[in-house]
Amino acid sequence: MIPMPNVIAGISIGFANDTWLYRILIPFVWGVVFCIYISIVQRDKLDVFITQAEMKGYKAKGGMSHLLSFYFIEYTTATTTSLIFSVITGGIKALF
Repeated sequence: MIPMPNVIAGISIGFANDTWLYRILIPFVWGVVFCIYISIVQRDKLDVFITQAEMKGYKAKGGMSHLLSFYFIEYTTATTTSLIFSVITGGIKALF
């Protein structure tokens, strides 16, 4: 499921910025902001992820811990979602 803050951030980024460079680069910054948001506001989501990974017996491979895996997934989801909606919103804005 796509978290709604990422959609809202993407639409806001696309609407607020006039250059394509900013519409493409700012979602990467948003990914970091979203990870900070997750670690403060939704800490239980991290705990559930780590508990489920340990219950299923997943081993951390290549030196990547469950904590890093969680933040990698969240960062990638936030960045990709906001990037897609930023570009779509920017394209619609450019038409009008």
